[in-house]
Amino acid sequence: MEPLMRKNKAKKQESSGRFLMLPAEVFNSPKYRKISARAVKLLIDIGCQYNGKNNGDLCCAWKVMKAKGWRSEQTLNNAKKELLGAGFIAETRKGRRPNLCSLYGITWKHLNPNSKLDIQPYAFPFGAWKVDEKP
Repeated sequence: MEPLMRKNKAKKQESSGRFLMLPAEVFNSPKYRKISARAVKLLIDIGCQYNGKNNGDLCCAWKVMKAKGWRSEQTLNNAKKELLGAGFIAETRKGRRPNLCSLYGITWKHLNPNSKLDIQPYAFPFGAWKVDEKP
């Protein structure tokens, strides 16, 4: 098979959908090594919503995450608290009744301004996961 034909065949087999880019710096951080498997799963589930233009408008509401395979609302909330505490995500909008969910942003990307958010880009804790833990 000629090289050009192999290249075209390989391209047809690639996924053309959205993907999550998690920098090696995040993977290699001490905080990443300390978080639980459920927190890693939530980080991936939240991060997969990012499309390059919507950081800060990411959701981890029970109704959304249940469809992604989460089986316990308590486990989801524990994982969310863990990610918030480690600085991998930041809350950008506080949820309110009757049906306004909280929104989050991944902190290895800058916040994308949006009228739905409660915070401004300058207040977003970009790189919070890098900050050393307090003893």
